[in-house]
Amino acid sequence: MIKIALLFPGQGSQYNMMGKALYESSPEVREIFHRTNEILGYDLLSIINEGNLEKLTRTEYAQPAIFAYSYAIFQSICKEKKFFPSFMAGHSLGEFTALTCAEVFRYEDALRLVMERATIMQQATSDGFGGMAAINGLHPLLVEEECERVSNGEDKIVVANYNSTNQVVISGANSIVKVATENLAKIGAVTIPLKVSAPFHTPYLELSNQMFQRAIAQTQMAGLKWPVISNVDAKPYYNPAEIRDRLNVQMTSAVRWKETIDYMLRQGVNTFIELGPKAALTNLIKRDFSHVRAYSYEDNYEQIMSIIDEQVAEKRPSVVSRSLGIAVCMRNENWDDAEYQKGVIEPYRKIQALGNKLEEEGREESFEDIKQAIEMLRSVFVTKKVPLEEQKERFTQIFDETKKRHLFDDFAPIMFAEKEVVNEK
Repeated sequence: MIKIALLFPGQGSQYNMMGKALYESSPEVREIFHRTNEILGYDLLSIINEGNLEKLTRTEYAQPAIFAYSYAIFQSICKEKKFFPSFMAGHSLGEFTALTCAEVFRYEDALRLVMERATIMQQATSDGFGGMAAINGLHPLLVEEECERVSNGEDKIVVANYNSTNQVVISGANSIVKVATENLAKIGAVTIPLKVSAPFHTPYLELSNQMFQRAIAQTQMAGLKWPVISNVDAKPYYNPAEIRDRLNVQMTSAVRWKETIDYMLRQGVNTFIELGPKAALTNLIKRDFSHVRAYSYEDNYEQIMSIIDEQVAEKRPSVVSRSLGIAVCMRNENWDDAEYQKGVIEPYRKIQALGNKLEEEGREESFEDIKQAIEMLRSVFVTKKVPLEEQKERFTQIFDETKKRHLFDDFAPIMFAEKEVVNEK
């Protein structure tokens, strides 16, 4: 079975003329960029296309440009194909793209957030105090030790991005970054100074982060259509409150990208598709995991379309499979081990075995199979103490995505039973 994760890149992937062919070929994409220009108050496409890479590289332009282009790619694919990603994740800025594509944010609201974030981060670069550098070829622990060793008083550096097994990015006071890169190069590292003048993803941006938190607080959020993995702790988001909490610290926290990929692999993802400019995230995966399929939109468009066709041809998601996926995504608020075992683990394993059996036998789920899956999910919801409104949203999502909305009323008595499942004997 094909399990797809969509990846969205962050700042640094921008280049002149990116998205030009897509813009010219798609009325939907042209509309997205027209809406983008109205919100930004300037012509973003002209900045992308005018050939001034130095201008496009400025944070205030680079972030909205990458966000808009990546989102436009996603929308163009969804317009052409109906497919079902198992997960989404984005690197730094790309996390906002992932959350927008998962329908947590309206595009217009997300763009305003990205614009605010970019402006705040650009202002943080004005004094040239900070710097960043990519460190290749050393274990992250060695780099962490060097960061601790050379930091002193107010001048500190930390690991800001854990990108792969042998690549991290350090960030902090520019003078200390230079010392650390020289020392690390002496023990075999390949070091690459990054063209930024601020210490992104470090505590140095705390004041900037506080300004951005106000913008996050004022932005409406909805439930996730697909699971998105957080940069902060490499775990899936569960609800808008948790999304808000983690985004509140994203700017000052390390990006745990390697752990993010590891998590998705443990969940059975076997195909990664990068939607955005260039192929930085794709290349990171290929270097670490030669057995995993990884493709970038710009380099592998035909292969991506073929993979999506292959996934759709396998079959649309079943109520059983979507119930299992949503059961895992729900945040737990019940710390009674006995209740959790009885109300979550045992019913989940039963339906997991049912899903495996359906796949092995190659048969469609029956009415009774659906009933068992819904009973399991109801048990998980009640045991984990999921709010009733979110339960309703998730059940509706399942029947919509599986094209079985006509059966919704048949299962309403199970989905919305008043009796608390965890109290059943």
